[in-house]
Amino acid sequence: MEANKKAKPSYGDVISNLPNDLLCRILSYLSTKEAALTSILSKRWSNLLLSIPILYFDDSVLLKPQKGQRKNVFFKAFVDRLLSQRVETSSHVQRVSLKCRQGGVEPDCVIKWILTTVRDLGVLDLSLCIDFGIFHLPFNVFRSKTLVKLRIGTMIRLSQFPSDVVSPTLNSLVLDLVEFRDGDKVEFRQILLAFPSLQSLRVHESNKWKFWNGSASSRTLKSLVYRSDDDSSAPKPCVSFDTPSLVYLDYSDMVADKYENLKFDSLVEARLDLHLTAFQIMRKPNNIGIVSGDVTTLFKGIRNVKILCLSPDALEALYYRGEKIPMFNNLITLSLGSDKPHGSPFIFWKLLPSLLNNSLKLETLIIKGLVHYVAEGWEGLSPMTPMSRLCFSWDTVSDSLSSSAMKVLEISGYKGTWQELNQMKRFLGNLSRLEVVRVYHKAMDDKERINVMFDLFLLPKVSSECDIQVMKETA
Repeated sequence: MEANKKAKPSYGDVISNLPNDLLCRILSYLSTKEAALTSILSKRWSNLLLSIPILYFDDSVLLKPQKGQRKNVFFKAFVDRLLSQRVETSSHVQRVSLKCRQGGVEPDCVIKWILTTVRDLGVLDLSLCIDFGIFHLPFNVFRSKTLVKLRIGTMIRLSQFPSDVVSPTLNSLVLDLVEFRDGDKVEFRQILLAFPSLQSLRVHESNKWKFWNGSASSRTLKSLVYRSDDDSSAPKPCVSFDTPSLVYLDYSDMVADKYENLKFDSLVEARLDLHLTAFQIMRKPNNIGIVSGDVTTLFKGIRNVKILCLSPDALEALYYRGEKIPMFNNLITLSLGSDKPHGSPFIFWKLLPSLLNNSLKLETLIIKGLVHYVAEGWEGLSPMTPMSRLCFSWDTVSDSLSSSAMKVLEISGYKGTWQELNQMKRFLGNLSRLEVVRVYHKAMDDKERINVMFDLFLLPKVSSECDIQVMKETA
């Protein structure tokens, strides 16, 4: 009888059986407030809170939110207590993220927390998102011998900029809508001097929050992203990049009056989004009689890149204010266009032949939104019409495609219109070395996909090795 009894299965506490290191990693994906709730489970879980390598403080994350001042007092007490415990136990902290909103804790309290994490806890990665309207923060609080990554934003006004090194170990810095106190004339050079090991710099500015004067000089910087949302201010008088170690450049701004001292000895990838003023397009001289905005020097400076991405606005800048397209001797991948529905078909097809002819090693062409560049009926306009200088012969386009060594063609935002199909016919009928065509179509069900594939497969192909792939566009 006993032998016939089935043993009851044992369902142990799987979570509690996990090692502490793994539990701490799991808790790191929660806000620190949410992770703290597990401390009521047992003494072991209570101790885990002092070992979590990532602390994420957000004054909006309260599972039992109190209103008004009680909420602020509760959040302040929680952060004060936990940071003090971490300091007392000398617990290692890798990353701290602090988000505070206007009407919350006092600025002095926030500064104290930053000092604790940087100086006492030796944090490696610090992210600040202080939404106080305008928050004044002494730059000296970032003095550290351990800090590796730092993100500061948004609408923070930094002051007391140091004359000596702040953090010799920092290699990644993000300044998101940050400015410096009036009277502190700060340039990129001073920021780079404060962080002599900096390799990655990302700057986001607007018409009210800006400080860059257009000069960047660094021997260590490898990645630079500069984005300006300001399209109302005057262009910068001069932009220079003395960055011989720079590998990656993402540059979005108004076209400067001039470009000089461009040192891109190591540059591999460049992404340009350049915006022209009306005066620059019309080539009207400024108040000292100079026609500003020539981008020829800038494009010559990046001529050795392997990857080049040009927005529709950058193409317009190259067309209107570029005297001559340089030879891109190392270019392998060229991306043109944008996911946003804008761009001039005239300028696109006018520049494409020159870009292909001047990129002899080009293997991959990416066109974002071919549907934006399929307007027809304008290539045969009379020379007397105002748009005649934008006209060209399709034979020029076909000749450049025929002579290209391109192997991969990628089209995103494809809608399957007959105009797009005509352009795909031009590509497939002239690119003799084409191996792969990837077409990304939005909102595609099985029927749509079959129709798009059927239309493309019927097109004549000059390359017998060409494989056409139709995929759903996820983004």
